Amino acid sequence: MRRRRALAVVLSYAWLLVACGPLLIRNEATRDYVPLRNASLELHRDVDVPPGMARVFFQAGVTQPAINEYRPHCELTVRNLADQPQTIHADRFTVVKVSSDIVHVVASGGVVVAVNVDLQLAIGGGGSDGGGDGEGRVMKIYTLYLHSERQPDVLSLVCGGAFDSPALASRPTLQDIESALGGYATFQLH
Repeated sequence: MRRRRALAVVLSYAWLLVACGPLLIRNEATRDYVPLRNASLELHRDVDVPPGMARVFFQAGVTQPAINEYRPHCELTVRNLADQPQTIHADRFTVVKVSSDIVHVVASGGVVVAVNVDLQLAIGGGGSDGGGDGEGRVMKIYTLYLHSERQPDVLSLVCGGAFDSPALASRPTLQDIESALGGYATFQLH
């Protein structure tokens, strides 16, 4: 029990140190990690956001109606849904904020229903943390919040690595983002 508590304290302080620094992205060409601050996105051609959606997907250099979650991808998002297609025009967007997150997905082995002594109902998936035989997966992502005077409704570029087990999942590299965007856009670090 003492070991667990000591480990929790050490990890908490390590997390604070990481959270205070800039977010870094791996550049496979130089094998370095470079800061994501002071970046921009140059959209080279217009793209359409489908009706009823607030994002357009990019994967393997083309726009897609959906993505393969087991491959790196990016999503260019807008603030609002519309009944007709929305066009995001070619433009230069400044990255004003960057965050990273981990998306958790659990492959369900069936739904587990349990009742505790207080008669509260708990419903959980069958994943590794839910007591079933499913296997948990995660996707590590970057969200780059964008700004353009001409297109204030364009919100962000979200780029994710491949879904994988927690120990093997990684954030997308600079090259993964470039590959996902293809000729549509260039992500630039300044």
